[in-house]
Amino acid sequence: MTPQKFGIRRYFSLLTLLPLLVMAVSLETYFLVDRFRDLDQDLLLRGQLLSRQLAASSEFGVFTNNRDNLNDLAASTLRESDVKAVFILKEESILIAAGEVKSSKLKELARVNPSNRIIDDRRSILIYEPIYSTQILLDEMALESVPVQAGAVLIEMSWKRTGALKARLLATSILGTLLIFIITAYVTHKASRRIIEPIQKLSEAVDAIAAGDLTTQVGEKNCINELCTLTDGVNVMATELLKDRLDLQSKIDDATEQLRQLAFYDTLTHLPNRRLLQDRLSNAFAASKRSERYGALMFLDLDNFKPLNDQHGHAVGDLLLIEAARRITDCLREIDTVARFGGDEFVVMLSELDLDESRSILIARLIAEKILAALSAPYHLTYQQEGMPAATITHSCTASIGVNLFQSYSTSPEDALAGADGAMYIAKQQGRNSIHFNTRK
Repeated sequence: MTPQKFGIRRYFSLLTLLPLLVMAVSLETYFLVDRFRDLDQDLLLRGQLLSRQLAASSEFGVFTNNRDNLNDLAASTLRESDVKAVFILKEESILIAAGEVKSSKLKELARVNPSNRIIDDRRSILIYEPIYSTQILLDEMALESVPVQAGAVLIEMSWKRTGALKARLLATSILGTLLIFIITAYVTHKASRRIIEPIQKLSEAVDAIAAGDLTTQVGEKNCINELCTLTDGVNVMATELLKDRLDLQSKIDDATEQLRQLAFYDTLTHLPNRRLLQDRLSNAFAASKRSERYGALMFLDLDNFKPLNDQHGHAVGDLLLIEAARRITDCLREIDTVARFGGDEFVVMLSELDLDESRSILIARLIAEKILAALSAPYHLTYQQEGMPAATITHSCTASIGVNLFQSYSTSPEDALAGADGAMYIAKQQGRNSIHFNTRK
């Protein structure tokens, strides 16, 4: 038997949560009004307590006119929360100590009198407390001292923190009311499971798709026309989006790899370029700082490269550069780096050599000699011009190598590279096909 299908609008009549919301708001309002009144009273009582304590502590300082002591007392009181300003006055309203004078209410001082000790403008409360000086009578028959007012204390209490507490309490109450409302709404919805559960499944599926999970499918259909249509639409949408995303991701990955190669690697030799060399050189200096081991930079320039380009063209020159890059790479350790610096120039970075400088120089020299021997071997370059048979060219090409030893604390990456470059030019001046170490400190 085919189940009867219903329209979604028939279930809207179950959502009758307005009376509950009105009741919750009324109760929260009553609670907040009572709690706000307590917070206001707490601020006033604390200000009065602080003013009395300060008045008692200031008696001696006022009597002796000790401004340093009074300023210390004022500063100590200012560190209490909600205290915005503190004043200690002598008789006839002479101000002898104050705290935070710029934020004070000096205009209010003349309005304060013993009969009206509190001024509240809802931004702050100014509390007046007299300072009494106890005079001890010398008469042996006297039973008690006579209090005499020697000054006054004025404390300005800020409503700022109290206002923040009220705002927090209000926000908490609102959130609590919303939570109760949501819970009640859920209970109400449970009575309408035939519509709520399918909608929840659709909502969860849409949220999952929005979060990127395009494999989501709504498997269970129901007897509501509109929800059946939505279920089919969500499933089809997820399938199409997943297909499009896979295609797009594949294109993005290919483009990203191409951009990475273009940004950090030489397109001809596939060696790191200057940008990647600088990054690895910075890492090598950081490692040298931790381990205190030496490193070395080699600047290489091919000695007999230009005649090959001039005679046979750049295509043949490119073949030689590719072969030279391979030979240099084969001479290095896995932790070392070779980069094409430009044209027929290469830079080799040797990392983590040794703690001893002489030992490090020896290791760098052995590697440099190995590279020099590898580059000096004859090159057999096979190329083919359009419409012509392939031809093989044999070419001899040596190199001039400049080496600069470095430690992270003794030089910078830029100076180390410049030192290796300078040593390479000296090697060329000495007859090429040679190695020169930069010995400058």
